[in-house]
Amino acid sequence: MKTKLSIFLFGVFFSANLLAEFQGPGAVSKLTTVKAASAMSDDDKVTLEGFIVKQIKEEHYLFTDSTGEIEIEIESKYFRGLVVTPQAKIRIIGEVEKELFSSATIEVDSVQIIK
Repeated sequence: MKTKLSIFLFGVFFSANLLAEFQGPGAVSKLTTVKAASAMSDDDKVTLEGFIVKQIKEEHYLFTDSTGEIEIEIESKYFRGLVVTPQAKIRIIGEVEKELFSSATIEVDSVQIIK
């Protein structure tokens, strides 16, 4: 009986550690979609995977995934020398920007090419 209880408790403890994560200020969000990000609140952290399909204006681009498209803002320093084409799948990390009477945009803090 003690052996079964010990195994059970070990399993509960071990599996809880696998699911542990930090949630709070500065935490990196889990992967989301453009559709979901469009409905999020201002300053919510997001991680998206998809494609930059065109440049709208300086530092502003149209980003798309299978659920839709959204304007993103990337300062040139965040490209870190990467060459991104419309065919290159990328992961961006940033936060939602929502202003009154405007569509949501994403302010990008990190760009990675997915290979």
